[in-house]
Amino acid sequence: MHKQLFSFISTMFNYRLVFIAPLILLLFSLAKARHPFDIFHWNWKDFQECLQVNNITIGEYEKYARLETLDYLLNEKVDLRYKCNIKCQLERDSTKWLNAQGRMDLDLMNTTDKASKSITKCMEKAPEEPCAYSFRLVMCAFKAGHPVIDSE
Repeated sequence: MHKQLFSFISTMFNYRLVFIAPLILLLFSLAKARHPFDIFHWNWKDFQECLQVNNITIGEYEKYARLETLDYLLNEKVDLRYKCNIKCQLERDSTKWLNAQGRMDLDLMNTTDKASKSITKCMEKAPEEPCAYSFRLVMCAFKAGHPVIDSE
């Protein structure tokens, strides 16, 4: 009797794994690696103009924006021209984060209460320099999990 019960449980466990394993793999494949620059709704013309204005080549940008450089970005020890590029992208993006004075606008950003608190606290130490300020805003939003990235 015990052998039959053990065999039944073992079989049920194996069948459960057959159904669960593909589901887990599917979820992993749907998960996107988050990056601070995932917020942008890229417009190729604007993107190229921002790079050109800030004297950044496509190759330099790709090297700088790789997922492997995430720690470097989060430490904010980034050349000012890259910070100015992010400011340019924020100003041209269809989803506005900055008000007319170039300051963060949590209403425009459509943040959750939790993200608003986190971003506000993080931005207390934001530099006055406009490019560094904009870059810091993107990093603070990323750290706060804003925006929530759809898995489309």
